[in-house]
Amino acid sequence: MAFKPSLRRHHKEVSTELNLNPMLDMMTVLIPLLLANAQFAKIGEIELNLPPATGGVAQSAAALPKETQRMLDLVVSITDQGLYISSALTPPEASPDRSPTIPILADGGYDYPALSQRLYEIKQKAGNAFADPEAVVIQAEPKVRYQVLVSAMDAARSIRLGENVLSLFPNVSLSAGVF
Repeated sequence: MAFKPSLRRHHKEVSTELNLNPMLDMMTVLIPLLLANAQFAKIGEIELNLPPATGGVAQSAAALPKETQRMLDLVVSITDQGLYISSALTPPEASPDRSPTIPILADGGYDYPALSQRLYEIKQKAGNAFADPEAVVIQAEPKVRYQVLVSAMDAARSIRLGENVLSLFPNVSLSAGVF
C-alpha cells in the first residue's frame, strides 16, 4: 500500500540570487562624494623641498630646492591709472610717488608698445639668472575691459624689433586683484 506523500517534503525553492540594486544606488552616491573629497585633500597639500642631508659640492640652479632658487616674479598690474610693473629687478617701491610705470595715454588708452619695450629691458637685465625667465603674471582691476587684458597679454608675449619678432614672456598667468 502506497503512502500519501507528505506535504512537508515539498519546499518551494528559495531564490539565491543576490539583489545588487541597493549597492549600486549607494555607489552612485559615494563615488562623486569620494572624488570631491580627494580633490580637496589635494588642495591642502604642501610642496616642500628640503636640502639634501649631506653637504658637499656646489649645486646648479636647477638642482637647488625651489625655496632657494631666485625667481623673477614679474607682475604687470593694469589699473585705471596705467600699467605697474614689478619684479625682483624692479620692486614697486622704486617709484616714490607710487605713479604707474607706464601711465595712461592722453586718449585714455594704454601704451602697449611701451609695455613691450619695458618688458624687453627687464628680460635683457634678467638674463638667465632666474628660475622663471619666461613667466609673467598679469593682474587687472575688476573694471578693466577684457580687450585691454588680452592686448597686455599679447604685448607681454613678444616684441617686434625691426623685422624680427622676439619672444619675451610666453608663459602668461592671470591673477585676480590689484594692490
